[in-house]
Amino acid sequence: MSAQLALEFPPTTERDRAFAFLARWPHQFRTDFAQWLEANWHIWLAFSREANRIYATGRKRYAARTIIEWLRHETAIREASAEFKINDHFTPDLARLWLAFHPERAGFFETRHLANSVARAA
Repeated sequence: MSAQLALEFPPTTERDRAFAFLARWPHQFRTDFAQWLEANWHIWLAFSREANRIYATGRKRYAARTIIEWLRHETAIREASAEFKINDHFTPDLARLWLAFHPERAGFFETRHLANSVARAA
């Protein structure tokens, strides 16, 4: 019964909301994205922060890959030994997750149908 009650309450933290989106719409994300996100939460926070900053400038469209490359660049400048390693395969998932948090910003990132989705695997 306690598990059922827990489902009745909305997620309260950004992390809870992110994983709720993944659970609700698994067909929109790579099957291993949840595991990657758990291990790389700091990358999500940086990506989200930069996407919000760019959106706030009034831009209507932007490339998620540009944000990832900028994060790599900035980290390399700040930390001489740093390698901001991001698997490029997860960049579209980061964009989709950001759009799930901000449905009113639909179209900011161009997304394509995910060919390797859970829905297609079934």
